[in-house]
Amino acid sequence: MTTTGWILLIAMAGACLAYLVYILLAIRDLRHQVNSIAASRTNNDVRTASRNPLIVNLANAINTLLTDQRQERADNAAVAKQIDQAINNISHDLRTPLTVASGYVQYLSEEKLPPAKAQQVLTQAEQNLETVNTRLESLLEYNRITEHRLTVQAEDFDLSALVQNALLTLYDALQTAGFTVTPQITSGVLVHLDQEKTRRIIQNLLGNALTHGIKTLHVTLSQHPAAPAITLTVTNGIAHPITHLDRLTDRFYTEDLAGQTGNSGLGLYITQHLAELMQGQLALTTTATAFTATVTLPQQIASTPKAP
Repeated sequence: MTTTGWILLIAMAGACLAYLVYILLAIRDLRHQVNSIAASRTNNDVRTASRNPLIVNLANAINTLLTDQRQERADNAAVAKQIDQAINNISHDLRTPLTVASGYVQYLSEEKLPPAKAQQVLTQAEQNLETVNTRLESLLEYNRITEHRLTVQAEDFDLSALVQNALLTLYDALQTAGFTVTPQITSGVLVHLDQEKTRRIIQNLLGNALTHGIKTLHVTLSQHPAAPAITLTVTNGIAHPITHLDRLTDRFYTEDLAGQTGNSGLGLYITQHLAELMQGQLALTTTATAFTATVTLPQQIASTPKAP
């Protein structure tokens, strides 16, 4: 090899070495920045003065990962806060009726009451214990939903009678709360659905109205033979406008629409999932003074295999 060839070879080797050192220094700088960001949990991105495409692309990829990581931390913090609030609300949901039931039982044990009065107190204790049972069932149902263990067991039943019975069960509570109830229930609506899940939907909608509504309650059951489908609509008055209508079906989310607090926020979440499980849907609408939940279901569905 000639002298000129050696000189060119050495020059090329020097240039490659200089390029390699430049790349390594740029990577080391990015690594130091990543370590600093990780240690301090700042919202900074990595920066580079390099115009080398390899370094620029690496910096952009790192910043994308940092952005995703920050979003994940924010999402986790929001979920943790949501769950903490839900635990408080659920504890309140369970503690209040248990405390009331305990008070009634203690009253029965300490006081000599006439049989009629004793029966009244006992009935009130039973109602509060039934409330606890219903709320525990909501938690169990939520757990089954999250674990995808819900199945459909369809059977023939009279949906009109199911809605009417649910209203009658809540009649005293609605009267005590000062509701004016207007039912418009088409008679003889026969369906082939999961009766227990349909009952839960009805109970959740009426319970939501009782807990969060005021003054008026309109319950409508209609049949659409052309579809064929059925629609259950529950409309109640509200004390305050709804702020986030689109979030009402989120798990644990609730709005204090009737000047009350301490609700778990699972009712509409469960209702939506039960409706979808039976090939239906839940739609929510609102005005400044009223809230409407509408469940549309097919008139007939097939059963699904039981979960293992």
